Amino acid sequence: MTPDQVLAVVQAAVATVLERDPSTVTRETRFKQDLQADSLALVEIVEIVEEELAPRARPGFHIEDEDLDGLSTVGQAVDYALERL
Repeated sequence: MTPDQVLAVVQAAVATVLERDPSTVTRETRFKQDLQADSLALVEIVEIVEEELAPRARPGFHIEDEDLDGLSTVGQAVDYALERL
């Protein structure tokens, strides 16, 4: 998958969970500061991203809960997912 394809998955997940226009979510968008996403919303976003990417990923693809604190921007989340695909 390309970075743009993973970004589209994250944008769609943010749109679903936080009811945002996906076109306003960029790599620089910060989950907490810009989107006001709390920890529950982040877990829901992660679940959607995992579900969407799993069929195209290596077996066992998973976003670790302890890594969520280090992912403050959409771009960091995209890069994290790409590293594990």
